[in-house]
Amino acid sequence: MNGREGVLAGRRVLVVSRRDVRHPRAGGPERYLHEVARRWAAGGVRVTWAVTRPPGSAEREVIDGVEVVRSATPLELCPPGAVRLLRRGGRFDAVVNATGSGLALVLPLITGLRTPVVQVVHRARPGVEGVRFARSAPVGRLLAGPVARWGGSDRAVVALSPAARHELRRHTGFRGPIFVVPPGAPTTVDTGERAADPTIVALAALVPEQRLDLLLDALAAVVERVPRLRVEIIGDGPELPRLSRIAHDAGIGSAVTFHGRLPDVERQAWLRRAWLAVSTAVDEVCGCSTLEAAAHGVPCVALDAAGVRDFVRDGRTGWVVDSPDGLAAELARRLAAAADVEHARHASERCREWADRFQWDRSARLLAGVVEHQVHAARRRPQRRYARSDLSTIVRLPRGTAVPAGAIRVTDEVAEADGVVSVLLNGCDEVDAHAVLDRLEVTEATVRLARHIDLLVGPPTASWTTRRGPESRTSAHERG
Repeated sequence: MNGREGVLAGRRVLVVSRRDVRHPRAGGPERYLHEVARRWAAGGVRVTWAVTRPPGSAEREVIDGVEVVRSATPLELCPPGAVRLLRRGGRFDAVVNATGSGLALVLPLITGLRTPVVQVVHRARPGVEGVRFARSAPVGRLLAGPVARWGGSDRAVVALSPAARHELRRHTGFRGPIFVVPPGAPTTVDTGERAADPTIVALAALVPEQRLDLLLDALAAVVERVPRLRVEIIGDGPELPRLSRIAHDAGIGSAVTFHGRLPDVERQAWLRRAWLAVSTAVDEVCGCSTLEAAAHGVPCVALDAAGVRDFVRDGRTGWVVDSPDGLAAELARRLAAAADVEHARHASERCREWADRFQWDRSARLLAGVVEHQVHAARRRPQRRYARSDLSTIVRLPRGTAVPAGAIRVTDEVAEADGVVSVLLNGCDEVDAHAVLDRLEVTEATVRLARHIDLLVGPPTASWTTRRGPESRTSAHERG
């Protein structure tokens, strides 16, 4: 981390979640937190990660520079160690809460305004577990007043995609700032020869919300249409006995292998052999597994969900199925098409190009900006803008123009290519953008509202313009 990436250098940050990346049931959310936290640690941030403790694991461990503190707790609701750490007072500059549990209610009462909290939401419909205060529940009514008085409505929330942010707005009614911080994808992926037989790989924790039972229900029809089909399910969790029974009862046990949780090298080896990846989660917004598959050149067939709509580009890097009833037919159709080597090669190229646009360094930088923004807000430092709207604006500056340090908010994003600087201004419409340009003393610039693709992959670095009239044109970036 350097430059704007180092805004958190010297800070002490507490990350709270149910599991760490080495937990037996770790999945996409844990990989997301780990990839961000280890980059922060490499950039001079002191990161402590408080999680629950599975049997046989150490109470404390340092993983890639991140101090992991584990504590036992019933039902994995939240690590009590996080509360103990916070009660020491003044140790942390900020808290990143990704538990998705009632801890979101308790943290503001523990920290007050002293320690800002950023909520990272990995599910599109968290209900009271995410960002609203269980208005109908007695505990929610009890806590809503103190939380609101102590700045609860001003606490930032992070969603992993624009569609996930929309779902949060729709299902929770949360009115505070929701910043979009997408995950990254592997940057260097070894190529390998795919399997001779049609092969589907599913990367998912074996938990109810992943709905792998829907995949198994569909496979009986697929096996009849696709000879020698192999389905490799990689992940562990409490659903394993039930899913094994479903596969056996459906008569597809010989085609399905449950591998459990595999080391990265083995998981990547299976992805290199895959013809298709599959996602059946109906509330999935993380996107890590679909982007990892894309980085290996593997398109994904997925049931429609908030994150899937953003991370699987329907018709290009995969196919989004509206209903479980259509899953079997779509899988059979796509496996038949993938049998054509030339078709498969083009699909693989499109997937890799898409995955290359998602960088973990960017994810770490964006989330660091949100945390630092909240640290400043908690200390009541004046803010030129405070994001309340989901509008964002793209500004393309004249060639050779620089953005001075401190001239824009830490949650804004700057991209430069061939001397051309583009800036993504969060929580800012076109009128506000012109005020920013006045402050920068820039008289010639191109301004437009940010699009879906800009929030996912960042400001465009290719040439583009938004002049009205017959000269207008759209870049490949804007077309997605």
